[in-house]
Order: sequence, then structure tokens, then C-alpha cells
Amino acid sequence: MYLGGMGGTGKSQVIKALIRFFQECNEMHRFLVVAPTGSAAALLNGSTYHSVLEINDNSDKTSNVIKNLSQVRARLDGVDYIFLDEVSMLSCQDMYKISCQIAKSLNVHDQAFGGMNMIFAGDFAQLPPAMGKAPLYSGTVGTRTHSRMSVSDQESAIGMALWHQVTTVVILRQNMRQKGITEEDSKLQTALENM
Repeated sequence: MYLGGMGGTGKSQVIKALIRFFQECNEMHRFLVVAPTGSAAALLNGSTYHSVLEINDNSDKTSNVIKNLSQVRARLDGVDYIFLDEVSMLSCQDMYKISCQIAKSLNVHDQAFGGMNMIFAGDFAQLPPAMGKAPLYSGTVGTRTHSRMSVSDQESAIGMALWHQVTTVVILRQNMRQKGITEEDSKLQTALENM
């Protein structure tokens, strides 16, 4: 599922309501909140997906792969929903790595994200992925015509395909942060929305 909308429309409030719902049902263990950066994760009392899923540049090279996967499996034990905020900061390759790591940890290789329910949130008009990596809305990923694609090109193509499997979309449109503003502020808000 993708929860989108420009800044101020209430995406963070939706996640806070979901957290409260799970807390009041004594089911918080079923819900995990992650984000690409520590700052974004901290706003929702979550963690970075890197730390929760043991994803780093040396993930495939470390001698502790089995140990890391068992730690991830333990963190995901009982989790039914992963909420990933600031999805605009994910590259296609990041999406692939997240799905792959969850699938390996849960030992479910025939379903995207190991069959885990994923809720993505964010505004694609905000921050793109770091270091010039291909964003999820890239028009060039997977379009190479020559026969030798690099491993990272292949991972990006799979990540793009994973993103295209997200078909449940909720877009929040009303800016809740700017309710009760002056007529002049309202005109500026309209101009910004139209840009």
C-alpha cells in the first residue's frame, strides 16, 4: 500500500493513529516503523530500515550473514505490517534490497517482501534517493537494450518491478497543517500546490 500526499496532509498523523491503534489493542509487536534516515525514523519512534534489516554496503560480503539473518528474523517475529516512511528517498536498488532481505530472513522466496504487508508513505515531490541513485519513478530503469546489465542494474530493475506491484494507493489532498489561514496564505498554498 502507498500512502501519499504533499507535506502537511496528515501522512504522519495516519501512522501515529495506526501506532496508537496497535498499542491500545496490545498488538504493537505486529507493527514495525522504519525509514531511510534516522531523523525520519525518530519522528515516528521507529528505526532505520538499514538497522532493522541489517542492510549495509557489506551485507553480501560479511562472514556473519547467517547471524545477521537470524537477528532480522527475530526482529520480524510476530510482525505483520512494516510501515516505511519517506519512500521517496528509496532508490530502486534499495527497494530490491529491502524485499530480498525480508524474504531471506523469513525464508519465503516466492513472494515480494517475503509476504510481509508493506505500507509505504511519502511525497515524491520531496527528497530523492541519495548519491544520484535511480528513484522509484525513474523512466530509465530496466530500459537498457544491450545483453549485459550489471548486477546493480538488475537489482534496480527488480526494485522498480516491486514498486509497480504496489496497487493500493491512498492520496491525502487536504493540507491540514494550514487550516485557518488567511486568504493571502490560501492563494500562496494554491500556487504551491499547482507547482
